[in-house]
Amino acid sequence: MSKYLLSAFFVLFSLQSVNAQYNYTYNNRKKYTAAVMITNPLGFYTKIGGGLELRLRQTSVVINAATYNGIYEGKQYRFEVDKYIKTTKKNESFWYVKVCGGDATYNPTKLTLLNDNSNTAVGPVNYIGGGIGLGRRIYMKQHFFLLLNAGLKYVALPPDFSDEKAEKFRLFFATGPGSVVDANLRFGYQF
Repeated sequence: MSKYLLSAFFVLFSLQSVNAQYNYTYNNRKKYTAAVMITNPLGFYTKIGGGLELRLRQTSVVINAATYNGIYEGKQYRFEVDKYIKTTKKNESFWYVKVCGGDATYNPTKLTLLNDNSNTAVGPVNYIGGGIGLGRRIYMKQHFFLLLNAGLKYVALPPDFSDEKAEKFRLFFATGPGSVVDANLRFGYQF
């Protein structure tokens, strides 16, 4: 496991050299220092959240919170560092590293396909994890933007998890807060 983490950090920090090409466009654009955003406004039925971004030159720190309302109801809190590597007048590309954690409760009434007639909720179960990926910030007028990101996320459930609970959480890594595929759409306002 430590070899994989070390390799991931090596790849991410080697991307730092790409940042050396500090773009002329970014220098001439009015620089924002903070932004507020709504996470997944189109999928608000299953997941909705918000965040705050603080930026210094080509690096930003994002603090997010999201509420999940699907099969695995709960909350997730995320701390993310974005490193912008390519800037044009209309958009910016970045890579990110994030740490996340929260709680999830299995709600059997929202998953009728598995014929779970027990009506037994499991949770809340606390979890922690992290992820890496790439993203793009698309500017829409002077202050509004869309932020899209896609990557991979690893979430660890408690080590003392029983087999019965593990059976209920078998889809946790495919959907909801534990999803291995980390994809988000955010709409925001920067100032």
